[in-house]
Amino acid sequence: MTQHTRVGLFLLGELIAALRANDADTFRGLVSKGIQELGAKEVEDLLLDRLYSFLTVEEQDRLTGWHLGVNL
Repeated sequence: MTQHTRVGLFLLGELIAALRANDADTFRGLVSKGIQELGAKEVEDLLLDRLYSFLTVEEQDRLTGWHLGVNL
């Protein structure tokens, strides 16, 4: 497993934990650090292709709300 893959998997786990803890600031910080480490395209793919498959409908709604600037 490459370092790039390890970073992506770690980031995915941390993003899910932040979302389940309802911690928007940590989530945004992790996305920012992920972009610095992996690049914007990779983080976007991670969020759109991988993250949603692990989330409940309620968590998906919360994530959408955070993106729109609303706390759910």
